[in-house]
Amino acid sequence: MRKLVILVMGIVGLFYPMQMLLVKANIQPKLEAEDVSYIQVNRLNGETHSFEENNGYEEVIINKVVNWINTSSPSEEAIELELNKTSIVSMMKIKLKNGDVAVIEPAYNCVFENQVKTCMIADGEVIYTRNNKKIRLNSLELYDWLLVGWKYESVGAPKDELLEETLYTRYFSHLDKAYSDFIMCPKIDKVERINFDTRRHIIHASALNYSAHHGGVLFDRIHITLTDTPENGVKINKVTIQKGISDRESRIQCRRES
Repeated sequence: MRKLVILVMGIVGLFYPMQMLLVKANIQPKLEAEDVSYIQVNRLNGETHSFEENNGYEEVIINKVVNWINTSSPSEEAIELELNKTSIVSMMKIKLKNGDVAVIEPAYNCVFENQVKTCMIADGEVIYTRNNKKIRLNSLELYDWLLVGWKYESVGAPKDELLEETLYTRYFSHLDKAYSDFIMCPKIDKVERINFDTRRHIIHASALNYSAHHGGVLFDRIHITLTDTPENGVKINKVTIQKGISDRESRIQCRRES
């Protein structure tokens, strides 16, 4: 009896570390958006598209995808390791600035019947691979985006935003060179007619300082008030600098949060 107990304890001791590794393998993956260089989606039919970190509009898309990864939940279903790669309809590569590459692909559920293995794509689940470690995740948003959502992303600025940028560039040229850094996320906050005249306006504009873009510090914001009239042209009336605005305020300024 004593020998049997020792044998059972020995078996438990052998398998316990393996169980711990399996638990650790299911730890929720965490990424930082600022560590991502680009995201590339490749389709089985040859379609491909990359979203670059240094593109202000595509950076927002990268932030969204990273957030879906970080808020997904581990799945308890098995990870199929012997799938034919030609059956994977879509795959996403996430290139990190440290050289690592993470891969996301759809998850599959497989069954054996009459010695034939049949696999079907698992709705709402993906496989996340990094450093040869695979994790199966539940994320309907990530799954939908991987299969079709990426094709419908708007990667350019809308017309009203382009108009604001054009106006800001015109008025920015009248500022002193001391404010040359305030070129990021320009906005025309308010336009007022002077005495109801459609040719004369008071303009309220704002922008962020570009140097804080990747500096790990809070943004400063410039506020400009000016008049634009046919007889006097552009005249700067007031300039103020708002130091260290919150992350939320900077996201609103850049139209990344309402």
